[in-house]
Amino acid sequence: MKNVLILSIAIAAAAQAQVGFDRIVQSDKEPQNWLTYSGSYKSQRYSTLNQITPDNVKNLELQWVYQARSLEKYEATPIVVDGVMYTVQNPDDVVALDPVTGRVFWTFSYTPSPDSRPCCGRLSRGVAVLGDKVYIGTIDARLIALDARNGKPVWNVEVDKPADGYAVTSRPVA
Repeated sequence: MKNVLILSIAIAAAAQAQVGFDRIVQSDKEPQNWLTYSGSYKSQRYSTLNQITPDNVKNLELQWVYQARSLEKYEATPIVVDGVMYTVQNPDDVVALDPVTGRVFWTFSYTPSPDSRPCCGRLSRGVAVLGDKVYIGTIDARLIALDARNGKPVWNVEVDKPADGYAVTSRPVA
């Protein structure tokens, strides 16, 4: 009976951590999270958080820095879900960080095909989260789903042929 109770609690906790479509639609009710690119489907890039004001902004101090492995340009918006920040390190790696301390939870490293010829440089513009997965489009025209808890690939599909000049440099949108 005890094992059944523990399993039920674990399943309930995992279900709460998932990002369903309804959570993204109602993201304004979760200002502590940034569930999709631009913060919501309205794409206003606006947060209702009010801890930083014109009066106290001068008191802000740097708390941590994450040094990405890549020195290429960065054009991604991190996604924040329930205490985990998901971002990219170019060209196609995904990193899960603690947004309070900067501690890395996991990194998914991906080596794109040498056939890739992205038009706009070797960069990713970010990830999407839906359910219990993190999604990234790659510069060699693939879409990859990762397990949000550990960064392990769940699936990896070809969108088009990189040798034909196709790439996915935009962020996925769930």
